[in-house]
Formats: sequence, C-alpha cells, structure tokens
Amino acid sequence: MHKISRKFTFLFIILFLISCERENSPYQINDSITIDQEKIHRKALIIGIDGFRSDVMNLTSTPFINDLIQNKNTFSSLNHICEGITYSGPNWSSILTGVHMNKHQIFNNSFDDDNFDQYPSFFYFISESQSDKKTASVVNWLPINSELMNNFTDYSTSSYMNDFSVFENTKNLITDNNPINADIIFIQFDELDGTGHSFGFSPDIEEYVNKANEIDSYCNQLYNLIEEKRSVGEDWIFIIVSDHGGEGTSHGDSDNPNVNRTLISVEHPSLEFRNSNFYSSQADIGKTVLDFIGISSEYFNNVTDGQSIFF
Repeated sequence: MHKISRKFTFLFIILFLISCERENSPYQINDSITIDQEKIHRKALIIGIDGFRSDVMNLTSTPFINDLIQNKNTFSSLNHICEGITYSGPNWSSILTGVHMNKHQIFNNSFDDDNFDQYPSFFYFISESQSDKKTASVVNWLPINSELMNNFTDYSTSSYMNDFSVFENTKNLITDNNPINADIIFIQFDELDGTGHSFGFSPDIEEYVNKANEIDSYCNQLYNLIEEKRSVGEDWIFIIVSDHGGEGTSHGDSDNPNVNRTLISVEHPSLEFRNSNFYSSQADIGKTVLDFIGISSEYFNNVTDGQSIFF
C-alpha cells in the first residue's frame, strides 16, 4: 500500500466521519450532514415536563430528580431560561428546533404562521442523516407531534393519552422495543401544567406537589430502565427539561422568575459538561442531542441559537 493511501486510511479510521448530501429534501434545505461513527451508536431519552416550577424540587416532593441533580454526573440548573413568551407553544418549539421564537415564529399555542420549513425540529436532521437511528415521540399534548414532528420520527403518538399512558408507552419502547427499537426518544408529560392551572403552581399547593411527585416517580422508573440498558453496554444520555414554571394558576407573567425559569438536567455517567456558570436556554437541547449522537448538520449549526451542554 502506498504511503498516501495508508495515511488516508488511518485518518478515516481515526475520524470515522461519513459525509452525505441529501437532495430534494421536503423542506428544501441545502445541507451537508456528517456522521461520527464513534458516537452514532449512542442513544437518548429526553423527558419534557410541562409546567415545572423549579422550587417544587426537594427531597420529599421530587426525590428522584433531587438525587439525580445532587449525586449523579449532570449538568443541571433550576434557572433554565424560558422564552420571552412563556406559553407551551413557543417553548416546546424552541426545545425541538434549537432556535428562539424570533426565528420559529411561534408566539402562542395555535402554531399559526410557523417558520418550521426553515427551522424544523432537530429530529428532521436525524431523519436526513442516512443513519440507522430509530426515533420516537410520545406526548400528552398532541400539537408537539402534529405541528413539530411532522413525520420526522419512526414512531409517534397521534391520539390523546394521559401521563400514565405516556409512561407505559415509553417503557414498552425501552424494554420491549415495541413497536420499534428506538434509539432517540422524546416524551412529554402534561398533567403538572394542568394541575397548576387548576390549583396553582406552587410548592405550597398539595395537589401540585403530589402531581410533581407522581411524574418524578415515572422519571425514576424510566431512569432505572436506562441504567439497565447501560449495564449491557448501551450508551444513553438522560435529559429532563421543562417549558416554563408558573405563578398562581397562570404562567403568563414572563417577568416573574417563578415563571420564566425552570428545570433542566442532562445526565451521563462519564462525559464532561459545561460548568454551573453556563446559562442554559431552550435552544440548547437540540444541539446537545445531535452533538451526543454524532450527527452534525452544516445547516443546523449555522442557524441554531443553541450550544451543546457538553464541555
């Protein structure tokens, strides 16, 4: 073998990068996507909790999340920055597109005049990557799937299910590979937000605390399943994020820190995260997930407002 050939072979082995061009994308995005073969085997569970007010988290109301933040290798913040309009629509849109609302143009929950053809969900870039990654989205609040996922996932729920059904459906995806052997899973629990609207968003409201504890239990059981997967060699990242907090029975006051700050926790047993001085925002989720699984889109990197939470 010639020296030049050996050199390029060696570089290929070290970098394990595959470049691909996708033409005639349904969104007509001119893109170049690279796959890092050293990362592409990785998997992710992203848990969205609607209406999580950060100060509800403590040893008794959310013992699992509290333990995760205190005792596991995480990037965590109880001051995760929400969008300037603290409705669910703008914030789930930013979480899933990786851009802020001035770009995706969602300012309420009706999803009128969206700009998703220019700023699609980060699941779009996974679907365009020509990788073998299987994706799923299981949500209580259906607009997430109908407006944001747009058939970018291999499996998504299309009819209403309560939070317990979201939990059970996700368990099946992880443990039984039913209906697919999913690698990247996004789920959304909605009932904490509903409880806040009915009784109040506050650590002093029994109904709100009890619902937070119930969802905390779901998160705990799902984390245990991920730990079992890790024990047999699978490399998972575990993410919890919320769209907004609340005050009284509303979350409309975007100047109130109980409303415009919420929870994020990104856990992995060995990787290094940014330090606690980093102010995370909703746009960081997509960049972090794509970074973790080794899918890099030139287009997404140019337009995203997010930063990877990994150091």
